[in-house]
Amino acid sequence: MTNNGPLDELGRTRFELVPGALTGRAEAVAIARQALTAEPLDDGTFWQAVLVLTYADELELAQQHWISATGVSRDVHDLLGGRIMLLRGDPRAAVRLLGRDVRPRLRVVAAAWLVLALIDAGELGRARAVLEAERAPDSAELHFARGRLLLAEEQSAAALDEFLECGRFLAGLNPAVLPWRSWAALAAADRGDLVLARICADKDLVAARRWGGPRGIGLALHASALARGGDDVLLEEAITFLGNSSEALRARHDLAQLLLARGEVERARRHARHLRSCPQWTQAADVLTSRLLRNDGESALSGQERRIALLARAGRSNREIAAELGLTLRTIEFHLTRVYRKMGVAGRPGLRRAFVPTA
Repeated sequence: MTNNGPLDELGRTRFELVPGALTGRAEAVAIARQALTAEPLDDGTFWQAVLVLTYADELELAQQHWISATGVSRDVHDLLGGRIMLLRGDPRAAVRLLGRDVRPRLRVVAAAWLVLALIDAGELGRARAVLEAERAPDSAELHFARGRLLLAEEQSAAALDEFLECGRFLAGLNPAVLPWRSWAALAAADRGDLVLARICADKDLVAARRWGGPRGIGLALHASALARGGDDVLLEEAITFLGNSSEALRARHDLAQLLLARGEVERARRHARHLRSCPQWTQAADVLTSRLLRNDGESALSGQERRIALLARAGRSNREIAAELGLTLRTIEFHLTRVYRKMGVAGRPGLRRAFVPTA
């Protein structure tokens, strides 16, 4: 699916919906609402109009039209329903709808959306199986889904490659369609490349604010916060924009880690408790809860510990860190042991998955 979706060959729609969606949110919603009053309502018009409503974050309106639709093919109806359920924070319902049989021309989109739903449902193994079974040519949707799965599997370098490849398919498309830059920024920040993360995040934030959809703004703010080494104000703002979405939980997780590393235990606890609402974040919630329970008032990293942790997280060896900071190897080992204890992680692999504030 690119500008006009996989249903182009099913018939010309009466309105040029998606181009409108890429230039003005209010205008796009108005065009979509008008299109959905057509009788009879063909598959192509229904598909594009409902997608535009999802791009505009008009999810309640999209669901109302989905529920009341008549005369639309079952697979089109199922796919759009699954997409709406996923965006509204119900990945289990999304999996049920997206896992049904569809006509060949819809299989790539169905597979990509199913992978995203399975990730949010915490079923990474099933998501991997879906991608491995999909033999269709590469598409933006498949690259994006692979990137999301790789990031969930803690393979941030490979995830970044997939998001950047996704971007090569989209050529300036509104990030509301596929927010590949924001996710590329999250992956880049996860692997310590804050320069690339900031470039991607800032570009998406400008585009998202111009479009005006809260989900896109929130995701770009989250990416911007991490690209700046951890900005709790930006993260709080991101959470407000993201509402009850799965993306909000990721932002809450990162904010809770940041706050706990700073010793702000009560603020961290408030955000950590939200994570149990989504299966994908149950394990992360357990780790945070364990750290919160054993907090002894000394969980905040010292300046020296933070510097060492950031270098270790970026892949420097203990010997390289010692040389750069002018410390003995034994001192580095001592500080890293304290970092692991305070952050509740098991060595360097755990440190790579944890959030280390830069200040």
